[in-house]
Amino acid sequence: MSKALPRSFTDFLYPTVPFVAVVVAWEGASRGGLIAPYLLPAPSDVVAKLVEARASLLAHTLITAVEIVLSFLVALVVGVALAVAVVYVRPLEKAVYPWIVASQVIPKVAIAPLFIVWFGFGLAPKVIIGFLIAFFPILVDTVIGLRSVEAESIYLMQSMGAGRWLSFLRLRLPNAAPNIFAGMKVAITLATVGAIVAEFVGANEGLGYILLFANGIVDTKLLFAALTLISLLALALYLVVGALERVVIRWHVSTRSQPISFSA
Repeated sequence: MSKALPRSFTDFLYPTVPFVAVVVAWEGASRGGLIAPYLLPAPSDVVAKLVEARASLLAHTLITAVEIVLSFLVALVVGVALAVAVVYVRPLEKAVYPWIVASQVIPKVAIAPLFIVWFGFGLAPKVIIGFLIAFFPILVDTVIGLRSVEAESIYLMQSMGAGRWLSFLRLRLPNAAPNIFAGMKVAITLATVGAIVAEFVGANEGLGYILLFANGIVDTKLLFAALTLISLLALALYLVVGALERVVIRWHVSTRSQPISFSA
């Protein structure tokens, strides 16, 4: 009987095969004249553009990466802190939480120009816009996680002499950790969206600026090169958060590396 392939290999193989198939079909269609190059350049031409403009694109990628990471970190700190306050301070929840939820219906791209007017074209408005887009899933998931502790567990901690602070550190926070990381995974992708939106509104550097510049001169090769870098950057940051999750909460069922088998 043949030996099964390692799961790590199959995890890599499954997404790779359709990706390669799409790229090969795309390349063939472009080279065969089925698609106009100025509408959809061949993948090889996009790679050539990445190599040709690598120095400039790298500089703009680093700028966007800084904006994303700072937006995400601010969203994480504010989101977790506000969630703790909402859970432990009932008047604050009643007074503030409904307005936080209501604020999410406002399109951030619509108010982004205001932040450019108020804070200029520097780093601050990009971080603020990214934070406003990214913090909400962290807030909601953290609130859910902190509240999902069973009452019996809280009573047990209190019967052993644990105060509110110790119960938070030893019980509520570990219980909420999987939810917090779930919110972080969503937030890191939203922070990427926020950074690009902010660069669309007002910037002279960053990958969002490159997208606008390439669109203005109808350079689809540069446009796809920037899109590729944005996707790779977002994916890399998402994987970093996932790796951190596996290290911090390796005890949780969600980080298991092997599936549960129900076979006899």
